[in-house]
Amino acid sequence: RTLFVRWPGFGKTSLNADVEFTVPAEQESMVIVIPIKGKRFYYNRKINCMAAKGWVEYQDKRHNIEPETCLGNLDWGRGVWEYDSFWVWSSASGFLEDKRRIGLNLGFGFGDTSAATENCFILDGKVHKLGKINYTYNNQDFKAPWTMSCPDGRLELVFTPFFERVAKTDLKVLRSEVHQMFGKYNGTVVTDDGKKIVIKDLVGWSEEHNARW
Repeated sequence: RTLFVRWPGFGKTSLNADVEFTVPAEQESMVIVIPIKGKRFYYNRKINCMAAKGWVEYQDKRHNIEPETCLGNLDWGRGVWEYDSFWVWSSASGFLEDKRRIGLNLGFGFGDTSAATENCFILDGKVHKLGKINYTYNNQDFKAPWTMSCPDGRLELVFTPFFERVAKTDLKVLRSEVHQMFGKYNGTVVTDDGKKIVIKDLVGWSEEHNARW
C-alpha cells in the first residue's frame, strides 16, 4: 500500500510524502463484524505494525522513513450504521525496548460487542486477544491522562496526550465532532501464554467521536 501526498498549502508552506507500507504474509490483524440493531452491521479490519519506507518533506526539509524505526496502521471498514454513533478508539504501533514490534487496538462504543470485541495487542506479528477494556478519561479535558484496564489484569495502561486534534462539523442533520489525542502509552500487557510485557513511551492516539451521519 502506498501513501502519496502533495499538499502545497499545508501550514502556510507545503507537505509532500511518498511512503510504502508492507505487511508480511504471516502477520496477523484484527478483523471483526459488529452487529448493530435494526439489521445493521460494521465490518472492520485493522492492521498494525506495517513496515514503512519512503520520505516526508515539510518546510523544504526531507525526512527519510525506514522500516527499522517507522511503522504504520491501516483502518478499513464497511457497514450500515445507526444515524447517531459514538465510539472511542485507541491505537499505536511501535517498538519495545528490545526492538520487538508492538501494536495496540482498543476501543468501545457503537454496536453489540457482547460476543466479541476489537480489543487486542499485536506482538511481533501475532495477535493477542483481549476482552472488555475499562476506560477512564475526562471529556471536559481530553488532555488529561487516560487510563485503560482489563478486569482480568491483562492490560494496564496510562495514555498521556501531548497534542489534540479537533474536527467539528455541524450541518444539523449531519454532525461530527472528534477529539483525537496524540500521546504516549505506558504500562503492561500480558500475552496469551502469560508473559508480562512492559510498554514504555509508545506513541499513538486515542479519540472520542460523536457522529450523526
